[in-house]
Amino acid sequence: MSKLFVYVDGRSEGEPGDAGIGVAIADPQGNVIEEISRMIGRATTEVAEYRALIEACRYVLSLEPESVIFFTDNQRVANHVNGVFTSREPAIQHLVEEALGLLNRFPRWRVNYVDQYANVRAPGLVDRAFHRSSQTHIVRDRLEAQLLGCTAALTEEEMRRLIAYAEQLRDEGA
Repeated sequence: MSKLFVYVDGRSEGEPGDAGIGVAIADPQGNVIEEISRMIGRATTEVAEYRALIEACRYVLSLEPESVIFFTDNQRVANHVNGVFTSREPAIQHLVEEALGLLNRFPRWRVNYVDQYANVRAPGLVDRAFHRSSQTHIVRDRLEAQLLGCTAALTEEEMRRLIAYAEQLRDEGA
């Protein structure tokens, strides 16, 4: 593969709060090669932005391109990794160093700041991660309510057996 275009974005709902990343990898003709859309746990938006770049680098390295251009709508991320500014925050500086360690493994790379309207695919993937997460929470809440309703009439002994069974299920899944 000669050249790839990679669009990255990260967002947090709360500072910090639940955070997600979105990455879209395309070839020079604009064909999407891969999309990454997932929640990353609790983080700030800035951390999520770096995590998206880092995750993108890790994936793209496996494709062994000759050249990669990354696009972000976060000017601080672009400025930090391009050496325009340095961060005074140790946690952010660590993420910058991690990103640079991965970026420098590419023969040629560049991180460009683009307007948020030019980076539409990656934010859409972040939205997808949040949507899937909220759908999962809704389904889980319904199941927990249903389970609670089923247990209301159980005897103490039946509750103990149910707990033992639940622990067995949890152990089998681990």
